[in-house]
Amino acid sequence: MRGWILRLLLCLPLVATSGCDSPGSLLRVGTNVWPGYEPLYLAREQGLYSHHIKLVELPSASDVIDALRLGHLEGGALTLDEVLALVQEGQDLVVVLVFNISAGADMLMVRPDIHTLSDLRGKTIALETTAVGALMLKSAMDFAELPDNSLRIRHMNLSDQLKAYQNGSIDAMITYEPFSSELARAGARVLFDSSAIKGQIVDVLAIRREVMEQQTQHIQELIDGYLQARQLIQTSPQTSFAIMNQRLRLPDEQISAMFDGLELPDTEENRRLLSGDPSPLSRNADGLAQLMVKQKLMPAPPQLKQFTDPRFLPVSP
Repeated sequence: MRGWILRLLLCLPLVATSGCDSPGSLLRVGTNVWPGYEPLYLAREQGLYSHHIKLVELPSASDVIDALRLGHLEGGALTLDEVLALVQEGQDLVVVLVFNISAGADMLMVRPDIHTLSDLRGKTIALETTAVGALMLKSAMDFAELPDNSLRIRHMNLSDQLKAYQNGSIDAMITYEPFSSELARAGARVLFDSSAIKGQIVDVLAIRREVMEQQTQHIQELIDGYLQARQLIQTSPQTSFAIMNQRLRLPDEQISAMFDGLELPDTEENRRLLSGDPSPLSRNADGLAQLMVKQKLMPAPPQLKQFTDPRFLPVSP
């Protein structure tokens, strides 16, 4: 059933131009709502993309993953662990852009009476069944020197955490915007965040390897537009925030802070992260894959030869 729902969602934006069964040279890139991906949509609103590029917003990262599995997308905006899981399954994906590096955007929030990480002993913590959740939990427990069995863990969607917090069934949760703002208004506070493990949680653009030769110009156009939008955010922040918040729908007082806790690498930093075999990002991915195996999030680490490619980045003057 989910496959048919995804097919409908992916067809809707394409009917007017191509028909879903014949995407032709369309570069369809799936995303869910996340501040780090918003420059893509800002670029679209600024008219920086031709009709060959279709940004497809899906309800969650899981839906983006399913759409890639079903062959309904040429690329996706995903966290590095999500890309690794797909590669391990046999999807031949290459990382061509780093959107953002979490430096505080992912966080562990707790009830007001929990003052230290050690106070988590015996408490119930909610998190998604992802490597990001596992990495944040493991890091917080390591900082507090808590043994593995000292917390009660509940896996749930981020959208369900607020209700669980309000009815008292959880004491802590690993979360991020826009869910963290809702939890803060309900009284939760941040106890630990990804600034303590900077560089380990990364959002990237992954493209099917076979598409890279077929749609080189479209991938370059996609990345050029993203980088131009990134520059616009720096030069005209208020205008850019207002456009992006039409989709994010953050409260007015939080619009200017939508990128707090995120680092958005520029062209040169992207080139550094993606260059070489192994590249710095590939080495990071290797370590993350080992953690995912240990946490039973994948059966074995994938082979990551030629996992990154910087060729679509604009050439420096």
